[in-house]
Amino acid sequence: MPTTRLYYDDPYLSDFECNVLRCEPSTRNSSPAPLYEAVTDVTAFYPNSGGQPSDRGVLAGADVVDVVERDGEIIHLTVGSVPLGPASGRVDIERRFDHMQQHTGQHILSAAFASLFGLDTVGFHLGDETATIDLPALEISHDQAAAAERLACEVVFQNRPVTVKFCRPTELDESQLRKLPDNANSIRLVDIRNFDLNACCGTHVRATGEVGLIKIIGTEHVRNVTRVEFVCGRRALADYRWKNDAVHLAASRLSIHGKELPEAMLRLQNQIRQGRRGLEEALDRLRDYEAEEIYSTAVPLNPSGIKVIALTSQKQDIEAVQAVAQKLCHKPGVVALFGCADEKSANLVFAKSDDIPLDMSELLRQALPAIDGKGGGMPAYAQGGGSNPGGISEALALAANLAKDALHRLAVLPR
Repeated sequence: MPTTRLYYDDPYLSDFECNVLRCEPSTRNSSPAPLYEAVTDVTAFYPNSGGQPSDRGVLAGADVVDVVERDGEIIHLTVGSVPLGPASGRVDIERRFDHMQQHTGQHILSAAFASLFGLDTVGFHLGDETATIDLPALEISHDQAAAAERLACEVVFQNRPVTVKFCRPTELDESQLRKLPDNANSIRLVDIRNFDLNACCGTHVRATGEVGLIKIIGTEHVRNVTRVEFVCGRRALADYRWKNDAVHLAASRLSIHGKELPEAMLRLQNQIRQGRRGLEEALDRLRDYEAEEIYSTAVPLNPSGIKVIALTSQKQDIEAVQAVAQKLCHKPGVVALFGCADEKSANLVFAKSDDIPLDMSELLRQALPAIDGKGGGMPAYAQGGGSNPGGISEALALAANLAKDALHRLAVLPR
């Protein structure tokens, strides 16, 4: 038989008496204690429904970790079995009231978007930290969100009564409803006086003032709708607190007023961009100098003038090693064989000038086993890494000898 739902008559009810009619092991897995499904004749526990999560609490001394509806019955998932017969239940009223604030706030915010912009809510989800509504629009502008938020808060400040009643479908004036209900024998209507009338099975506050502040905190395009994320009441207060603390901390570090923070952040971003450009230019000039110094001190393979340069770089920044190797190879007749390593890994960077007829990827392939590495590349440039930093010297020596032998075979170097 259907369970009598006490929260319909009094959503503020936390303690109640009931009779446990059945209690059976649940098919859900739970650790460390098994879950049971308890059915009572009456309950104040709200089940998962309509985007609103279920209540939590205690039934006959057992923790209620979830509540679901099945064929008109309310199923309480309890940690451990509960005895049949008379029992007491207690709903976590703080969680319940939070859900009442968020759900009623959703009705108000949805009605605000509908009345201002003709956007009817097509989805609602109440999460642990925020709530969302889905609106049939590819984009919601900042001004639209601000206008809907402002109207919603005005309805809160006016403290309009929120009433609930049941009626038959034939008694409905559908022109007054924001959303038409599904076919049902009895429809539960939530009425926010002179602002919104909507069919809903959730729990709601008695007056809009209890919702507290309604704050939109973000929008996101999801498939063909825009998802509006918001918080109400105590959640809005918590959201304001951490954001206010963050603003004060950032403003104090910059020795400015909090209201000046956006402009100060733009100035800092411009300064950082300029600093990065300057640093990149300086690093580029430094790498030009390093490449020139390496080239000028390298001994050519006389009389060809070709320079096979094998070096273990002291830099652990692989990007710096790559840049110097490539700058070296802008000059004619250069084969640059660079290695760098730390305590756990090694890297090889091989490059050549355009006039050198060698394949750097093939040279790398033969050198990589010395560092237990992998890699690849193109004929002009190749790189790889491995897990044996102790093999760097062996890899570079092998690559240098292979390069010289290949140049001899190709008659680039005289014997």
